[in-house]
Amino acid sequence: MQLRLSDMVRPLLGLALLIAIIISVMAVMAPFMTAMLWAVILVSATWGPFQWLSARLGERDTLAATLIVSALLLFILTPLLLASIEFAQQLTHLARAIPEQVQAGLPELPNWIGGLPLVGDWAAQQWLALQNQDYQILSHLKGVVGPTAKIMLSMAGALGGGLLMLLLSILMAGLFYAEGETLHRWVVAFSQKIAGPAGENLLNITNSTIRGVVYGFIGAAIAQGILAWLGLAVAGVPNALSLGLLVCLVSVIPGGPPLIGFLAAYWLFKQGETLWAGLMVVWFLLAVGTVDNVVKSLVIGRNSPLPLSLILFGVIGGAIAFGMLGVFLGPTLLALFYTLLRNWVKVDEPVAAPAEQESP
Repeated sequence: MQLRLSDMVRPLLGLALLIAIIISVMAVMAPFMTAMLWAVILVSATWGPFQWLSARLGERDTLAATLIVSALLLFILTPLLLASIEFAQQLTHLARAIPEQVQAGLPELPNWIGGLPLVGDWAAQQWLALQNQDYQILSHLKGVVGPTAKIMLSMAGALGGGLLMLLLSILMAGLFYAEGETLHRWVVAFSQKIAGPAGENLLNITNSTIRGVVYGFIGAAIAQGILAWLGLAVAGVPNALSLGLLVCLVSVIPGGPPLIGFLAAYWLFKQGETLWAGLMVVWFLLAVGTVDNVVKSLVIGRNSPLPLSLILFGVIGGAIAFGMLGVFLGPTLLALFYTLLRNWVKVDEPVAAPAEQESP
């Protein structure tokens, strides 16, 4: 049987047209991809509460979606907005103050720095050289100050962009809630087309993983940020709201929140508030540090769904790829990929003996 040229060209043209349409759609949706991913994560993590609320309201999905979106805007976006405004103001102030301070000259080096072992004498000599207007050292310092100030200003701008994406994702989540049943049928049918009978099982694994990461990592981060802000505000530490936001952002990094607490305690100690400094250390170790372990143990078990190295990659890579929201979006996506890959690989593995099986 001889094939005509038109029989070969027509499928190729159809395939080229399909690829062109997919590329065009991706180009149109690219600016909203971060917000859409967050919306999907929010809806997946809160679908159970949404269904419960809709049932109590007589299956009025639109009203339930409106109430949940309003709650997210009030209790999530508004506090983050206030904290981000204060944080951005402090970053902008530091970006302007540091170059001015370098130009005006440096104050006396604190005695405790000069008394440090090994590095104290070197730091005192370098500081004295700066005070004596050692132009070679000052030129190097000015070369570092400029880029540092630009980084601070870009971080302040990234906060605004992250909040805008969060607002957009919450609004998108409202649309997904209202059309949830239809979208669920589409997703199930698509998964079955791609993965066959195992498609729905993969969806269940995906949903449980997202819920575990959102409630475990993000829920613990929000709880730590709130507790940190409360302790800092009661102790009278300035910019407590900004520091609470910083604790929330670094909470996914082991040792991040205690570092902020120790710095705040040191500031209180230098102000002569020895009692408050000790209470601050205790608060961060017992309250802020404990809530992270409690939430993760209750929600995702004692074993994290991600190794520490992948958590760090997720935080840094997510921040680079998606901005402020990427601090949480990165680990969530990596946890989802890691869990799906682990379950797929284990399909053909022999069943381990009871003593070798992982504890739940």
